[in-house]
Amino acid sequence: MNFKEKFMSVIELLHLKQKIDDKKPFTKEEFNSIVAEYQKKYQTTLKDDLEAEEKSKKDDEQQAEMQAMLNSIQQVVSTINPVTESTTQPQQDATLASILESLNGIREDFKALGERPATDLPEQTVTVSPVSINGFGNTPQYLFGVEHPIFSMEKRWNKIAANPRAASALPEVDEQVDGVAFHKAACAYAKTLKERYQFLQENKMLDARALSEGKYATNYGGVDNAGLGNQFVVLRQDAIIARVLEKRDLTQFFPVQYGIQDRGLIFNAFFDEVSQAYQSGETFKGGMKIENQMGYVDDSMIKIEWGPMKELERKYIGYLNKEGSDPIKWTMIEYQLLNTLLNAQTEQSKRRMRGIYVKPEKGVAGSYLNAGTGLLYTLLRYVHQYDIKPHADAAYRSYTQATMLSAVQEFVADVTASVTEDMELDKHCLYLNRNHQSWWIKNVRSTYGKDTDFAGPMGALNVVPDTTVQIIWLPYLGQLPFMMMHEPGNILFLEYVPGEMFAVKMQEQMEQVRAWSTWKEGCSATFTGRRFDTREKMEENAYEWQQIFINLFAATIVDKIDGKAGFWHVTGDSTTQDTYTEIANAKAGVAYCIEAGVATHLPKVAKSGKFGKISAAFTATAVGDYLMVILDKDGNFRELERCVGGKRTINTELQPNVPGGR
Repeated sequence: MNFKEKFMSVIELLHLKQKIDDKKPFTKEEFNSIVAEYQKKYQTTLKDDLEAEEKSKKDDEQQAEMQAMLNSIQQVVSTINPVTESTTQPQQDATLASILESLNGIREDFKALGERPATDLPEQTVTVSPVSINGFGNTPQYLFGVEHPIFSMEKRWNKIAANPRAASALPEVDEQVDGVAFHKAACAYAKTLKERYQFLQENKMLDARALSEGKYATNYGGVDNAGLGNQFVVLRQDAIIARVLEKRDLTQFFPVQYGIQDRGLIFNAFFDEVSQAYQSGETFKGGMKIENQMGYVDDSMIKIEWGPMKELERKYIGYLNKEGSDPIKWTMIEYQLLNTLLNAQTEQSKRRMRGIYVKPEKGVAGSYLNAGTGLLYTLLRYVHQYDIKPHADAAYRSYTQATMLSAVQEFVADVTASVTEDMELDKHCLYLNRNHQSWWIKNVRSTYGKDTDFAGPMGALNVVPDTTVQIIWLPYLGQLPFMMMHEPGNILFLEYVPGEMFAVKMQEQMEQVRAWSTWKEGCSATFTGRRFDTREKMEENAYEWQQIFINLFAATIVDKIDGKAGFWHVTGDSTTQDTYTEIANAKAGVAYCIEAGVATHLPKVAKSGKFGKISAAFTATAVGDYLMVILDKDGNFRELERCVGGKRTINTELQPNVPGGR
């Protein structure tokens, strides 16, 4: 590349070529930018290359060309540092010496400017208009007027988005062409959606409200060459993620820990006393006992058939024609992914409360509740493996609309009285069933007056009256009489990679467009307290250093087991029937636990009828023995685990990852 090409390259880079073509002079600032950009781009000064070019002249043609270039440079320099002579003097060809002299003059000007104090100017505020999430208006080339391949009007689905009525005028959908193109574009978009989610998670930007308002839409981390088109994609991806996060409501109560691929130790330890009165010599005291919890995740998935392209188009056109359906106009790809992910996230939120992982029967689509294990069954496991001793007073699990307040107050008082002088509960919160809020309000007004203040963080809706214990109301509990005191952050939801669910993949088989994604999920506490090998040792410990306190949120069996009463059923003093052949109103996806609550009523289940598939007949021999079962596709019960004589046996074929099973 010769000097002229280099020089013109810089001129074009700075968008100044038109001035040369129009023979208009450059401003001083423009020429300074040319000098600076030339040195930056070619690692040499304009002055040095001029000298080199002068020395390399070989013939008259080059000489003339070089002279013309020198004249043009001299003209630019003259506009910056005009000569004082009359403009009527005949123009002479520029020489290298004259240009260098002018450049030296400019250098002196720079030096003088550097010694001059900057002019005081008032502070200016620049107001930037936010980019509308619905774009700038459609153009013949791009949907929403956004120049990005995903919005190209060459794609059939974008033409329909721009004008739903135009679908009838388009050629009949070609599944082999349009279907393949659609699932390829959707896969690519889903991959970038996952990457955007990971970036937001790593930078602590997963705030649904801020995302929906576009607060982070100007942060294009992870987006290559973030031109306007990419910025617009990011803005809309943030809006999709915000919609999904609105359904991810349990994570505001229990944080997510990532990086658990199969099993992982959730570390914690007890430290012994270390202080003592002074004495000389080697008298040491203190130690540490590790009490890890085993966290584990199970494999979950979405695997659906979206149907043929013509069916997708019909549903999408119906969405577009529905007035007031959504303030955001989604593309067909966004529409399909958003609705799939919203359903998946809603199911995951419910599963994180009530789910239990069960390996599916081959070729049978299992319940969404069996794709992972949630809070309730994790707490039940801690009870069964002697990590948590429940507060088992029957009044705590049988409260009604009229007795809820008194039952909760007694539970809090019971927990407070059970801790030792070395432990404080000032950071513990009380977790209750959100469906019973109306009962709570009615009870509080009845007891403390109709003018009771329920607003604010210290209102009666958020604090147990006459205490400082904060209340957190949990969703998805049905009518379960649930109570738990726990320090926020102790119980965690577990995942492997952030945003795995968002990475939806697609494939076309015959006329069907199929979509799927896989991820891992689970639930674990970091610290339950001391762990014991037997129920007797746990009872002897009497809650010392226990960190999670729960009521025994089980139904008391009277003459039968009824699934409407919950999933955990224990015998009690009022039990009249100890042998069971059925679980009435049992639901698919729910694991039912039949447990001995008192020594006078030990449950029995024969290996027959609907229980014909359990491993053996079940007969409890001690308080705490139990049988856990779940319905199969034929309406019979499969055994998940049992405990007889204090010994747990887990069916690892159905629950391969449960601690204690392998």
